[in-house]
Amino acid sequence: MMRILIVDDHALVRRGMSYVVKEGFPDAEVSEAGSAAAALVILRAQKVDLALVDVRMPDLDGLDLLRSVKAEWPDIPVIMLSTYENAPYVKRALSDGASGYLLKDATPEDLSQAINVAMSGSGNVLSPRVIQNLFDDAESNSHNGRRSEFSLTQRENDILGLLSEGRSNRDIAQSLFLSEKTVKAHLAAIFRKLGVTNRTQAAMAAVSMGVGPNPVNSGFGHGSASEESSTTR
Repeated sequence: MMRILIVDDHALVRRGMSYVVKEGFPDAEVSEAGSAAAALVILRAQKVDLALVDVRMPDLDGLDLLRSVKAEWPDIPVIMLSTYENAPYVKRALSDGASGYLLKDATPEDLSQAINVAMSGSGNVLSPRVIQNLFDDAESNSHNGRRSEFSLTQRENDILGLLSEGRSNRDIAQSLFLSEKTVKAHLAAIFRKLGVTNRTQAAMAAVSMGVGPNPVNSGFGHGSASEESSTTR
């Protein structure tokens, strides 16, 4: 049986979300918490397989709760829910280990997909507007002359350019006469410097920086709700 924890300070939102979750996962056991403190009590008292957490709460910010959960229970997937799609929130959530970031106008199908992806560990699910906002933010930063803040080395720029073309680690390694292990190490450094957590976000950042092809042609467009999270593919 899957145990899902819903954390939101609005009772009606919790109840509505609980109903949606049970519609999609009839066998799931759903717990509700009206605050981050209440959520931590539940987490310490019973097994939880996945948490749905509101970003904005009065006692402890949902993003702070995310960090606490990942520190104490790193294997519990956490999907953030918000009415805000601004890039700083999303970047922080993903860098702190969120398995998804959905807006509260998402459909029940979107939520079910996010839960399935999070439980499988196969990637992150972001609302399309969230992805668009990340892309616009990266593009704006580039136009404002902040590209140099990333401080990528020439080798990292080369690897990022090939990644933005949709090339696999093996292809990148062969093109640059490197080992796949070395490519993975460079990718980890690139992700850290760009403040991203997966290949799709890195590719979008590359395009906004003028590295690589147009996203529409590269297969990294921002209309899809799901993204790969692995640096090793």
